[in-house]
Amino acid sequence: MQSLTLTILGAGPAAPNPGGANSGYLVRQQDTAVVMDCGPGTAGQIALHLPPEQLSGVAISHFHPDHYFDLVALYYLLRFGPARASRLPVWLPPGGRDFLDQFGRLIAQRPAMLEDVLDLRDYPVEAPVTIGQLQFSFHPVQHYIPAYAMRVRGEDGRVLVFSGDVAPCDALPRAAKDADLFLCESALLDASQDEKDPRARGHSTAAEAAAAATAAGAKRLLITHYRSGPEADAHHLRAAGAAFTGPVDLARPGATYSV
Repeated sequence: MQSLTLTILGAGPAAPNPGGANSGYLVRQQDTAVVMDCGPGTAGQIALHLPPEQLSGVAISHFHPDHYFDLVALYYLLRFGPARASRLPVWLPPGGRDFLDQFGRLIAQRPAMLEDVLDLRDYPVEAPVTIGQLQFSFHPVQHYIPAYAMRVRGEDGRVLVFSGDVAPCDALPRAAKDADLFLCESALLDASQDEKDPRARGHSTAAEAAAAATAAGAKRLLITHYRSGPEADAHHLRAAGAAFTGPVDLARPGATYSV
């Protein structure tokens, strides 16, 4: 059996790193390939790893533009590329199909503009969804708008958890419990860059991501959605390493990790 793998299509925050893309990740096992988040710049990366028409599905963590805007680019890749046997399933936060209907109306005066190619589906909360050989579940976490962490279980029982965008909250380590690989955002260099009220925060630092990994009992931590540069990269690794005793790395665009 092929191992569960994670490929980084983009790991930048809302303001992308030089030459980089926003949030986007390709999860694969056997002939199943699912994109988690589809932020600007990520759709064009997919073909470097597999033909886009071979995708099994897409899952979106929340509706901030840096996490879903390239659904439009992916739509055109599929519409003008080799034919698929059926529409590509796209799993969305609750209310997401209505949201994208409004989006289509705004950008093309077509409420269902994506639906001739994409099969838009609202996902259930904290209930399993099977996509090929993978089982997904979606867990609400704290952000500025409704947002969901994704827990992915492979056929081999290995577990990958993607935090989505998240502030420190009790829900995150519960979603990431015993993860073999915990992909966690770290958009902040320091907590002072976020709202002062902890209940109004929406992002994490590397130290806070590491604290969540420790509380979850995760085996490995991969920092993503981070500001990159020699000093910033060293800061993320140093801060995370001080709060988590397991292996820590930065998600590198184009890199593939075994879960």
